Amino acid sequence: MNIFTADIILLLLLISIFNNPLLNIFQALGWNLIFSEVVIGIILIILLILIHKFILRKYIFKK
Repeated sequence: MNIFTADIILLLLLISIFNNPLLNIFQALGWNLIFSEVVIGIILIILLILIHKFILRKYIFKK
């Protein structure tokens, strides 16, 4: 499996796990739906980049 395929699978898992709880938190704060989804997307992409850089590259897909 390619590392970028693993990134896509990991992003889909992160979206399915974290989207609803974060959306409920942001909606409780009174944020707009579109703004909440954009912030969640940015958070998940940053989390994916950190996992890609520090976990996948170093431990799973070593060269």
